[in-house]
Amino acid sequence: MPHWNDRIEFPHHTIKTLTFLGFGLLGSLTIFLPLLFMNSTSISRSLLIFALVFSLINAVLEELLWRGLLLSSLRKYISTFYAVLVTSIGFGLLHLSIGIPILMSLSFSFGGLFYAFVVLKTKSIYPAILFHFVINIGMVLNGWIL
Repeated sequence: MPHWNDRIEFPHHTIKTLTFLGFGLLGSLTIFLPLLFMNSTSISRSLLIFALVFSLINAVLEELLWRGLLLSSLRKYISTFYAVLVTSIGFGLLHLSIGIPILMSLSFSFGGLFYAFVVLKTKSIYPAILFHFVINIGMVLNGWIL
């Protein structure tokens, strides 16, 4: 678990871990904005259950693989910069390989970069799993993943 009262250092300032994670969660919640502009906002119970189950399984497994196993292992052999770069690009390419369009897969690479940053700054994989979970739910409810 992250140390909630620790401070995360950036080049020109520091921020409490809890504040940093709060901003990250707010950013992740922006995935729900398109739902405000949809004509039909009726969400069935089965879709909501699917969104929750899929999102939980997907977020846990992808984060354990990409940030838990691969990022931590690569950091032992190459610099953190290149480990983050390789795992972020790989994360996007994985989604491209399962048929997700290239621009969306590129955005997933940026998502992988964000998750890696969160894991490295908080020294915990749990916040990345939470953010990934929230974003996946939004993607399912927006109809981007089915």
